[in-house]
Amino acid sequence: MSEAIEANTGRLDEIRPMLSLRQVLALVPFSRTTLYREMDAGRFPRAREIAPRRIAWYKSDVLAWQQRIDSKIACPSN
Repeated sequence: MSEAIEANTGRLDEIRPMLSLRQVLALVPFSRTTLYREMDAGRFPRAREIAPRRIAWYKSDVLAWQQRIDSKIACPSN
């Protein structure tokens, strides 16, 4: 596996939990339309296509997004 892929996926021997659309929408205060709009604008993690007509988000990506929001609130000058 290439170094770039390893960097994006973390350790190769760990399973990264994934969230379905329904699970993501239960966690963030977005409608489905807003979620897709935020993804298209690059402000929310992009979903991965894991099977035909099936997408998911890595839980760690959603957590990192939330932490970025928290850091912006803590340091409003950013």
